[in-house]
Amino acid sequence: MINPINSDYNIQMKMAVDKAKVTETESFEEMLKKAAKEKDKEKLREACRDLESIFLNIMFKSMRNTVEKSGLIEESFAQNVYEDMLYEKYAEEASKGKGLGLGEMLYQQLVRNLNNEEEV
Repeated sequence: MINPINSDYNIQMKMAVDKAKVTETESFEEMLKKAAKEKDKEKLREACRDLESIFLNIMFKSMRNTVEKSGLIEESFAQNVYEDMLYEKYAEEASKGKGLGLGEMLYQQLVRNLNNEEEV
């Protein structure tokens, strides 16, 4: 029987949430504020794409946790690290271009809000 709720899952979720809170140099909220202040739509688009990538990474890891292990290949710490890196790269690649559209929808909404602030 598959048990998607285990300690590894909780640790992975915590890591994903921590990554969502802090990107490479600044938090998502700070990136949004900076883009809005500078009226830089490219930075805003990048921040939205990063958020979509983080969402996809969480989704991929959740999907992976539902797959039952066969025991054919012995599981190791290194294997888990490389799998995490692989799924992170999958998420980054999937969010490039049009992606799922979540980042683009968020971007359109934020640009609309940004334009409304300029009119006031």
